[in-house]
Amino acid sequence: MAVDWRAEKSGSEQASAARRRGGRWIWYVLLIPLVAGVLCLLGFGHHWRTEFDRRVEAIRATGLPVTLQELDAFYPWPQGVDNAANWVLSAATLYQKLPDEVDAKPLDRLISRGSDRAPPAEPLAAEIRKLLEQHLEANAKALETLHGAAAIPEARYPVDLARGFMAVMPHMAHLREAYRLLCWEAVLCADRGDPDAAAKALEAVVRVAGTVSREPATLSFMVQRSGAGWAAVVLERVLSRVDLSDEQLVRLEGVFRAAGGQESLLRALAGERCASIACLQKPQAMKRWPGDGLPPQAFLEVYYALGLAAREGAIYLDRMEECVRMAHLPPGQRLKALGTAGAQYRRSRGVLGRATGHPSGAMRRDVEESMRIDMARIMLAVERYRLAHGSVPGTLDQVVPVYLATIPEDPFSRAPLRYRRMDRGFVVYSVGEDGRDDGGKLEPPKQKKTAGETWDIPLRVER
Repeated sequence: MAVDWRAEKSGSEQASAARRRGGRWIWYVLLIPLVAGVLCLLGFGHHWRTEFDRRVEAIRATGLPVTLQELDAFYPWPQGVDNAANWVLSAATLYQKLPDEVDAKPLDRLISRGSDRAPPAEPLAAEIRKLLEQHLEANAKALETLHGAAAIPEARYPVDLARGFMAVMPHMAHLREAYRLLCWEAVLCADRGDPDAAAKALEAVVRVAGTVSREPATLSFMVQRSGAGWAAVVLERVLSRVDLSDEQLVRLEGVFRAAGGQESLLRALAGERCASIACLQKPQAMKRWPGDGLPPQAFLEVYYALGLAAREGAIYLDRMEECVRMAHLPPGQRLKALGTAGAQYRRSRGVLGRATGHPSGAMRRDVEESMRIDMARIMLAVERYRLAHGSVPGTLDQVVPVYLATIPEDPFSRAPLRYRRMDRGFVVYSVGEDGRDDGGKLEPPKQKKTAGETWDIPLRVER
């Protein structure tokens, strides 16, 4: 029987065409989800970039900086007046450090905020006083310059904030040296029985530390608060050694009150947020430093292209907005909220978390330093009462509202800060993190602590 080869060929071609069509459908099946996935990723990236940009524009609408150039302009130079920062930097060039062979620990104990600090009413030992006199005499010119800086209200240090987190800030170390030196001066003047010089030195500590109060950086803010906290601790020694006049007490109370305001904290948060925005907008362009914990450059390119950096940025800005709201809370509420906010941030921290960070730690430190500043204000109010009535009050209610508008809150108990009259003076204190009232007990030295022992955070005036 004859075979129709044309029919066979036609059938073979049809089968081949069917296989090709089947192969194409397989590719279509594979390609469609791939295209859909790419479109989803593009849409996802567009959504988060829009959300991030919307948050950035909302910040700009409030007048706060969102670019590094705006951040640098947010920290203006004094116009037509002297610049206190120049005086502080000039004092740094005059500063003479203690010789390497000299043990500075006895001097540091005089102004320490820890359990090792010397009793406030205790006169200086002869050898310590001699060492202190020699050191301050060697730095007479530096001290004179620092007092000049304290009298100037405007300050701006030569830091280029347009570099963001890469900005160099060597003046931070100079400031710490400056208020350490001024604290020692206050101690020596009190030991010499010179209340006027001691009060001026204390005022200079707070004012010199405050020369960075308008510098929009978290580090600057903490240095400023730390300086005021040191002055509060030195105040207990000054009040234990000399009698200040009512005018001097009022003046110091005003200086401490100004040092504890919210404006510096809000400026620091604005600066921290602005520098982080610059990192989040283009993370692949960030300057790297050893051990920064960031992934490779190629990974950051992909991370940015997919909109993941924008997503992380939107979450970060929401967290920072929470911090700004917390900055307006009373100390106790803020401390509680910070614990929750810090934990939430750690759980949600993304790839760029090491580059941006979160200010909850610095804000917690601020609560503690502000508490010491409030304790200093109470001490000054009690001293004013003593001058007027001949003895310290039995309770703090007796100083309100004549010498103090209200009794500041203890952030650890959310009750007023404690006060206790002693046989020789008084103590103002916070109950501390354990929440237990130990009557103003000072933390014992490490070698003398016992298991389960608790203590408070006190400032004492002993006479």
